This record gives sequence, structure tokens and C-alpha cells, in this order.
Amino acid sequence: MRTVLLIVQSFLAVNAIAGGLLLMSAPDGGLLRLPRDFMHSTLFADFLWPGAILFGVLGLGHLVGVWLTLRRSSIAARIALVLGAGTLIWIGAQVLMTERFWLQGLIAALGLVELVLGARLPRYDGAGGFNPPGGAAVDP
Repeated sequence: MRTVLLIVQSFLAVNAIAGGLLLMSAPDGGLLRLPRDFMHSTLFADFLWPGAILFGVLGLGHLVGVWLTLRRSSIAARIALVLGAGTLIWIGAQVLMTERFWLQGLIAALGLVELVLGARLPRYDGAGGFNPPGGAAVDP
């Protein structure tokens, strides 16, 4: 389960960092071949701020999630829940404000997987043991 979470978080991190950097580098959407009218109902004049949010919140956030999950941090499961929910909110806002495209469905599905895995991931107590969801503390 932890391996799947690491794969999902890593993919989402790379996707958000790359997408955010490309949007910030060319706020007109040219590097991703996005027409200006792609954002039909939004507060943003171009893709600069959406790119910054994508890069900073979801990209770097998922990198932190990967690091915490690798370390078996006591907060890794909660961070996975937050990141999964954040990814779903991001895609939901995107669907409302932009044209739809296939990648949104994939990212939403991965966000949902992250959310579910975050809810099921054992909570490590920092002392070598872990607390399974809904169970008593167990030593490895």
C-alpha cells in the first residue's frame, strides 16, 4: 500500500512541478499549446498564477508527501489525505473554469487513490511501532 502511495505521490509531484514550471515560463500557455480562451471563466488573465499555485502547492506539496511517506513519518497519512483532497479540489476547479481534457480524469482518479490510501495507511508513531487504522498499536 505504501509503495502504491509513493508511486501516486511521485507521479503527481512530477506532473504538477512540470506543468507549473511550463505555465509560469510561458503564461500565455504556449509551451503547453493552451489557447488563451482555454480558461473561459476564471479570475486570471493568463496562466502565471495558476502555474505558480500548481507548482508551489501541489508540486512541492507532493514532494513533501513523498519524503514523509518514505520516512514513515507519523504525519504521512494525514498529509496524503490533505494532498489527495487538494488534488481533487484543484481538478474540480479546473473543470469548472477551463475546457475539459483527458488528463483531468487521470489526475482526479490519482487524487482519489491518494485520499483512500491516506485513510488506510498505518500511522507510524515515530518510535518504531505503528497504529493501523482502527486498530491497536503494534510493534513491527
